Amino acid sequence: MGRRYGQTFLILWMLYCSICDGKKAPHILFIVADDLGWNDVGYQNPAMITPNIDKMARKGVIMNSSYVHPICTPSRNSFLTGVYPFRVGLQNYGIDPMQPRHMSLNTPTLPEKLKNLGYSTHMLGKWHLGYCNERYTPNSRGFDTFMGFYNGGQDYYTHMRKRGFDFRNNSQIYRPPPRQYSTKTYAKRAIEIIKHHKPKSNPLFMYLAFQSVHTPLQVPKRYEKMYKKVKNKERRIYSGMVSAMDDAIGAIMTAFRKYKYMNNLLVVFTTDNGGAAHIGANNLPLRGSKTTLWEGGTRAVTFVYSKTLLKKRAYVQNGLMHAIDWYPTLLAAAGGRPKHERHIDGVNQWPLIRAGRRSRRKDFVYDIDKELGRGAIRVGDYKLIYGKPGDYNDWYSVPKGDGYCPIYDARDGDEIFLYDSLNHLARRVQHMVGWFATYIPGYKLWRRLQRQKHNRLCKMHKKRDKETRFPMYLLYNIKDDPGERRNIAGYKPMMVYKMKARMDRYMRFAMDRQSKTKIKKADPKYYNNTWSPGWC
Repeated sequence: MGRRYGQTFLILWMLYCSICDGKKAPHILFIVADDLGWNDVGYQNPAMITPNIDKMARKGVIMNSSYVHPICTPSRNSFLTGVYPFRVGLQNYGIDPMQPRHMSLNTPTLPEKLKNLGYSTHMLGKWHLGYCNERYTPNSRGFDTFMGFYNGGQDYYTHMRKRGFDFRNNSQIYRPPPRQYSTKTYAKRAIEIIKHHKPKSNPLFMYLAFQSVHTPLQVPKRYEKMYKKVKNKERRIYSGMVSAMDDAIGAIMTAFRKYKYMNNLLVVFTTDNGGAAHIGANNLPLRGSKTTLWEGGTRAVTFVYSKTLLKKRAYVQNGLMHAIDWYPTLLAAAGGRPKHERHIDGVNQWPLIRAGRRSRRKDFVYDIDKELGRGAIRVGDYKLIYGKPGDYNDWYSVPKGDGYCPIYDARDGDEIFLYDSLNHLARRVQHMVGWFATYIPGYKLWRRLQRQKHNRLCKMHKKRDKETRFPMYLLYNIKDDPGERRNIAGYKPMMVYKMKARMDRYMRFAMDRQSKTKIKKADPKYYNNTWSPGWC
């Protein structure tokens, strides 16, 4: 009898403990890659070496319809505030180092809300949400600690942006070890935070905004050598940068395991915009590049991983998700009350991610800019583009030789035979002919002339690409045509009319863009050659 009571008590105690554990606020790692292309991770493209990313993605939830804005600052504003950037004047452009633009002080941030729930909040990497006054910097917007840079891009080793140094440990200028690659710097700092934080005392929120894989294209040689079969140098370096970031993520996840976080850890991985297909990235089969309203500029490589917190795992989620949704979603996961956040545009998608429920999002805005007279909106499966989509409007594959010129269509590189063995034989014959040709007198001169011809064609293509004229309205069914190859606006005039009316309503609420005027007082020469606050 006593044994039976003992077993019953043990079962009840285990049930109670499991309920208690379920109520504990999770530790959250929110990773943002910079300019990562749709086709630039291993689980999308086997040519990419990203084992750590692939493992988490395949064991977690791959978000197949996760969207961001076409460029960095607007997306980062959406991640941290849940508010569309056009409502606060941050649409369409990144913040220049000498512009007084910034994330609105009237919009509470995710780290501020999480701090109210007892979280320790830490940021590493790229801010790019304004720094002209200390009030706009990370330490004043909810982060307990910050290590990284204020602007949009810099040298990975020297941390120089044009003529100014830009790297901080909190508000203090900080100089990492000489010749240390920035991706490694962030990984070491993340591991230090993980090691010294006490996971059982209070939850941890880490916003890890990698510099990778934004230009300049730089990476330690050992990572470039991982792609020695890739002929194009820019693509080789870019791919190495992705693998270096993957290594850093692997080291950070090892630290989480070592210091006993995994049973209550939630990991989000996304990017701030599509890949710069005109500078080394690859968005195929999607159309366009970073800065454009095409899917290649706005659909983000995204997944969510947790060892214990997801009821449904190891699947692809096709429900719509937007950058503005991360604020209420993570707030809900942390035990907050996103329904009370009346000021935000985002919706709580935690049921979608955790249990595979239907998406609560039926529509969203890609971007709106009244001054430029362009924008794009999504309603269900349909996408309406108004005005010029951008400067890079093609389907870009990786060039086959040196000299980056993405003028090839997605169909380039298709095999010419049905059987792999015949294709392999054809490639071997081609290589042999190429080798014999090098011994023919005048071959090198001929190759140089061919390269010059190619470069001229490249410039002509880029010029034509930027000058391409489109109808005022483009309509695509993204479910049936994710590559945006068939404009159906002429077949569905009523759909165009309805979506335009909805876009017009959004435009009425759009603020003018914050001033793009450059302030001379921002020049680093006035601040010991560093980019520093205090000039607005």
